[in-house]
Parts: sequence; C-alpha cells; structure tokens
Amino acid sequence: MQNIDNLISAAIQNDQVNELLDKFGLNWKVEKTPLLLPNGNETPYFALVRSDNGGILNSVKDSYVPYQNSELADLIIKIADKGGYEIHSGGSFNGGAKQYLQLNSGNEIKEIGENRSKVKGFVTGINSHDGTTALKFGSVNFTICCRNTFAAAGKTLQNSVKHTTSIHDKVDEYLQQIGIVIKQETAIFDQFIKMAEIPVTKELIRNVVKEITKVDTMLTPSQAKEQFTTYQINRSNELLQSIATEMHSKGQTRWGLFSGVTHYTSHVMPVPKREAARIESKYTGTGLSTDNAIFKMLTVN
Repeated sequence: MQNIDNLISAAIQNDQVNELLDKFGLNWKVEKTPLLLPNGNETPYFALVRSDNGGILNSVKDSYVPYQNSELADLIIKIADKGGYEIHSGGSFNGGAKQYLQLNSGNEIKEIGENRSKVKGFVTGINSHDGTTALKFGSVNFTICCRNTFAAAGKTLQNSVKHTTSIHDKVDEYLQQIGIVIKQETAIFDQFIKMAEIPVTKELIRNVVKEITKVDTMLTPSQAKEQFTTYQINRSNELLQSIATEMHSKGQTRWGLFSGVTHYTSHVMPVPKREAARIESKYTGTGLSTDNAIFKMLTVN
C-alpha cells in the first residue's frame, strides 16, 4: 500500500510541476551536448541547448551539472507545501538563460513610512543555464504603492547551490532548513521598520549617492564636471530625484532614503536593451548588488 501511495504522490507532484512550467513558459529541458572540432575530434566542452528550440545557452565543462526547470519547479512546490505558500509568478530572462519562480510568502508590513505604504514578501527561486548564477532561493520584497523591488541577496538569496554533482544533495539539505528563509525575511522586515524610525542626514544621502555613482554631491557643478563624466553626473541627478520623490512620500528617514534607491534601481537605472532586463537586473545583476550594498549601509544594529 505504501508503494501505491508513493506512486500516487509522485504522479500528483509531476502534474503540479508540468502545470507550473506550462503556466510560465518553462516546460523545456537543457541538454548537455558535446562540442566537437571541425575535424570531428572531441573537446572538453559541452553546449547547453534548449530542447524546444535548439537555442544554445552556454558552453560548460563536463563537471557542470544542469539544474532543470522541472527541478526548480519541484523545489518551489516543496517550499510552498512546507510553508503553506501560494504560487505567485515566474518566467525567464535572456532567452531562457535564467529562470525564476516565485511564491507569496504571506509576510507583509501593512503600514510603513509617512504614507503608510504596504510591503509584501515573496520567496523566489532563481536558476541559470548560462553560468552567471548558482541556484538560489530566498526572499524578494515589493513596496506595493510604487512597485519598488528589493531582493535581499546578502541575507536570503545566498541560499545558493553551485551546478556540481552535489547540487541535489545540497538542495535536499536546504529543504530541511526552510524555516531559516522565513526567519531571514522576518529579520529584513524588522530592519525596514527600524529604518522608518531613524531620521536621515545630508551626509548619509551624500554617501549613498557616492557609493552608487561615485559622484560627490557636495561639489559645485563646475567642480563635478572637472572630476566626473557627463554619464556619471546624469546618473547621480536621476538618483537624487528618485531619493527626493520617495522621501517626500515616505518620510525623511532611512526608509525613505532606501526606498529612493530601490525606486532608482527598479525604474530608472540604465539596463541592457533586452526583454525583462530590468527585473533580471533586480534579481541577479547590478540592481541586486546596488540594493544590497545600500541596505547593508543603512542597516540598524
């Protein structure tokens, strides 16, 4: 009877995985194909090829172990079952080179800052087939009023596993500790609340802008032109505008300042001209690293 129960459970899980993959355009595999020289001789490299359209996503060595989209979906479904979460969204970037699946964690701050905005939490799984990122899963948060996004890589998305022969064992280990993800997200939300209580200073704004753009806002326009490029100056002005806008609505606090940064990286900061490039930047690229550097700078002990 136990074997029958296991088979039924596996069949249900497989149906859920396929349904999830179909919903977000991820129902395809990555095939590891040997790369040959023109004369037919083998090389130590393999191409990672999409099974549905033949697209080549990356070249890797034999030690690289792909983590299939179906495995990412299975992981997310298991996390959902353990945490009682609901599937929220999913998709891919850059021709399928990166994929993500997201759960609504149920955690939220209903009123924060002077405009009493809401922050909602999501558990997100991210994988790549181009070697740019390991398998990662953890917390991504949205400020609902303006759709600012913050993926806390320093805290939760560093639950990462490299594409090696031990990847499946490592994933199983993390699943046994899934409660850690929830605690990490709670800690981040606690930081948001603390940041909303601390007034910001001009010096701190100056340091934040300098960290992101290298431009010193204390310089006169003529001094800035001598030391920085037009591109850098334009970026610093855009960042200052985002900060001013968010602080006007959210308050003259560290929370308002941080919201200005996430507004800049979510809506304004230049990104590559390709589909879904901005959300890719926020989850795995420059937007992610920028947000996390400033979050660390503004964290309240």
